[in-house]
Amino acid sequence: MKKILSILSIALVAVMFVSCSKNSPEGVVTQYYALVQEGQYEEAIDLLYFKKGLSDKDKQQLVTMFREKGTKEYDKKGGIADVVIDNVQMEEGDESAQVNYTVKYGDGSAKSDKSRVVKVDGKWLLDSGK
Repeated sequence: MKKILSILSIALVAVMFVSCSKNSPEGVVTQYYALVQEGQYEEAIDLLYFKKGLSDKDKQQLVTMFREKGTKEYDKKGGIADVVIDNVQMEEGDESAQVNYTVKYGDGSAKSDKSRVVKVDGKWLLDSGK
């Protein structure tokens, strides 16, 4: 009996690890918001997919914009407390997905949102739409 429980526990931990992997549609969304909350904007921008690529100059402009506007917006709400994944719908042969999620803020407010994510070279990225 102990052996069965032990095996089931290991299997459960393995499933949880895989489902929360950063390289998954839901994982990239939660990782993005964690990086934004920590002020690691360059790393957060690296999780965005741009069809035509992103020059270093454009990336620096985005970092500046995130720093100026994003920080103020999140600070007004007490920061990001949690990101809850509501639903993941796979599309196009598992190469893209729509992730529905809720961002919970430190002041108790919350905002439901959705993001399209794409798999590029085996890595999940948030589609910037550009």
